[in-house]
Amino acid sequence: MMPFEPWQVFSALIVLLSFALSGVAIMVSRLLSNRNLEQWAKAEMVFAFSTFVLAVFFFIMFDFGQKTAVNLMESIIEANLRNQGVNVEFDQMYPTGQHPTLIGLSELYMDEVYSCLRAICRGTYVSASPFFFAETLTKDAFMGDTGSGWGLKPITQLAMNVMNYSVFTAFIYMVFLHILRFVSAMALPVFFPLGILLRAFPPTRGAGAYVLGFVFGLYLIYPIAYLLAVNLSMNPFTCGVPEAIEPPNMCNAVSPGMAEQILAAAEANSNDVMGILEEYRNKLAGVFVNLCCLPFLAMVMTMSFILASTNLFGANLPEIGRGFVKLI
Repeated sequence: MMPFEPWQVFSALIVLLSFALSGVAIMVSRLLSNRNLEQWAKAEMVFAFSTFVLAVFFFIMFDFGQKTAVNLMESIIEANLRNQGVNVEFDQMYPTGQHPTLIGLSELYMDEVYSCLRAICRGTYVSASPFFFAETLTKDAFMGDTGSGWGLKPITQLAMNVMNYSVFTAFIYMVFLHILRFVSAMALPVFFPLGILLRAFPPTRGAGAYVLGFVFGLYLIYPIAYLLAVNLSMNPFTCGVPEAIEPPNMCNAVSPGMAEQILAAAEANSNDVMGILEEYRNKLAGVFVNLCCLPFLAMVMTMSFILASTNLFGANLPEIGRGFVKLI
């Protein structure tokens, strides 16, 4: 049998404390022959039992339910990879032991897409670097231009567009990645016992139910929604971007004749680099969808789930307001 985690032990102790306080309140009410107090204590005993049922439900979902969902998602991703011609076992692509949770599996998938984004950024920088230098060159004689790199402007503009979209996508990726890491680190050890504790007492019962709803939604529903969106919309992402064209040595660009050599090399590779940048831009659309659109869609689905399910956990906005007023 697996040992219990600290958050499970603490949550169980809170539930037992709630039962004990309700039992003491019942005994005191009978000792004082106060029926109103006895009815209130019995109602609190019912709420304590419902908290116990919720805690058991969450324990099962966070353990057995999550393992089942992880195995299911691994099978779906592996099948979709094979449909794309990537005939590889899942544990060869993602080493065993690194994805025990749904959040861990989501992070692995996002890291794979982010690695492609880094390859696009590096390829764009390497391939387009001589063009940014060459487009500024102007050769004139007797106050008249005899040659310049102005014709390379479309390549540099395309490279700038790819880099700008890449930076924006990387920023959004970092936002969602840190949300996942924060939820992974804080949801069960901190917020789940806090939700059980708040739900155990009448003034904060509604707030505790909302905390439990957010923990369940962000820890389980959000990664499930993201992985399902990935597999149902575009299938798991495969990169396959072309290699960058290595630029000429520009360390001595100011040496006599070196500028002309860089300009000549840029003009000679202009068609190939333009084709590579076009492929980068097309692949960047898939990266953007996987790292920006699908996580946002999963977040919308998660918030909708939280809003629809918190009533099942006992959350009630008017009750929260009245409870905090009483508490103050």
